[in-house]
Amino acid sequence: MARKLAASLGEFDIRERLAPRAPVWLVQIGFAVVCIFAEIVVRALINQVFPGAAPFALIYPAILAASLFAGWQSGLIVLAISELLAWYFVLPVVRSFTMANAAADGPRLVVIFLSGLIVIFLASAFRGAVRSAARLRNAQLSERDLLLREIEHRTKNNFAMVSGLIDMQRRRADNEEVKTALTGVLARIESFSRAHTHLHHVGGDVSAVEMRNYITDLGEALAQALTLQGDVTLSSDADDTIMDRDRAVTIGLLINELVTNAAKHAFEGRDRGAVEIKFRRIESGWRLTVADDGIGIDPAKAERAKGGLGQRLVDAFARQANGTLNIDSDATGTRVHVDFKA
Repeated sequence: MARKLAASLGEFDIRERLAPRAPVWLVQIGFAVVCIFAEIVVRALINQVFPGAAPFALIYPAILAASLFAGWQSGLIVLAISELLAWYFVLPVVRSFTMANAAADGPRLVVIFLSGLIVIFLASAFRGAVRSAARLRNAQLSERDLLLREIEHRTKNNFAMVSGLIDMQRRRADNEEVKTALTGVLARIESFSRAHTHLHHVGGDVSAVEMRNYITDLGEALAQALTLQGDVTLSSDADDTIMDRDRAVTIGLLINELVTNAAKHAFEGRDRGAVEIKFRRIESGWRLTVADDGIGIDPAKAERAKGGLGQRLVDAFARQANGTLNIDSDATGTRVHVDFKA
């Protein structure tokens, strides 16, 4: 917490915030005036409780704030004006630049000025170190993001290449069982590819994914890819949620598998139905629901499918995303709920 606060203080620059609406020199003078005004107000409040206590103490926080947030020039302005105000209003003779005891008050002013210069130097050094570290961090993040994007691009190309090879082998196969098996493998690879293709990153950050857009686009892609028969429709709805990339991809793969299973098995002998994808924030985290209004799961078929690849993938994806899987099925349809811990 303290490290983050220090980094934020070191990176904040009021000149950058106000540019180009105001010249840099004007911002520096204006911020110096603000710091001096705050110094005077706080001094007046302290005098109400402790009259005359530590009359020069507030000069240094004002110099520090001006130097950190507006540059050393602003800190120097605060130092010069604060010292003149202290000389005029604090040192005897009050409201005069005449010194009652020049031998003592002269060196005092010199020490205050030198101390102020040290504060300015330290603040500038701290600011420079933090900003240098921030530039290095940003450069490393940019390099990492570039590498991840390159990996994503290569991953998509690899999916396409593998799909092409499997499709070629499928077309050459004479055995219908082999063709059916390769068709299943091809469909699964294409579903994996879709889960990667429709990632929506947050503000250029490839490590975070906008789940609402991701799931909506993934649902539309699935509806087109599965060529749902008759009046069978697929709809999706998700809350605005940001998730880390790896978890989002796993959830996308899980959605692919669940929707594909529903499209294949839920509407046998029917030409009408609906599949819904919902992703909601709940108290403990998030809940994914894939529901259909189909014929439900035949207990005999369900028992045979327990060891099948599809069910094993669903279980594996749920575990990988730190989710708990629950399936509810009856004559009105099947509802699969996966709860993910935050």
